[in-house]
Amino acid sequence: MKIPIDIRVQSERLCNDLAHMGFKEPIPQKDDYLVSGFMRKTRDGFRIEFREKEDGATTTIDTFADDTVALNRGGQLHSHMVFADGKTHVCICDTEYMPIQMRIKTKKLANTLSMQGGKLDIDYTVEIVGNLAETNRLRFSVSPDKSIIRS
Repeated sequence: MKIPIDIRVQSERLCNDLAHMGFKEPIPQKDDYLVSGFMRKTRDGFRIEFREKEDGATTTIDTFADDTVALNRGGQLHSHMVFADGKTHVCICDTEYMPIQMRIKTKKLANTLSMQGGKLDIDYTVEIVGNLAETNRLRFSVSPDKSIIRS
């Protein structure tokens, strides 16, 4: 059963300037926005689905019993990323020109999601061709949509 949810998405991204070999001081890019979506219990964990307002990209987040999280994003760029605390995964970002292979290293993953809500915090780095491209922090705060709460 899917339930409607409210999601606060907070992200902080620090890009390294690979073209200038790191001589410029990177400036963090921060986002903080609210979206509506759906959540359902799966055999192994939970699935969260939402559509981003700005670019219409569809994001699906799957959590698993072994504390692994898979994030799939479809839209102008298609990406598939896997996160597990302290582990590195090879993932793909399919740009409009060609796919790019990335190494995603999860520095920290904390998951307190339940059907009553909770948070998913992910700190990770992205390497492209063996070079650190960016450092990221994602936080998803989930709560049931107020329309389904009855007193």
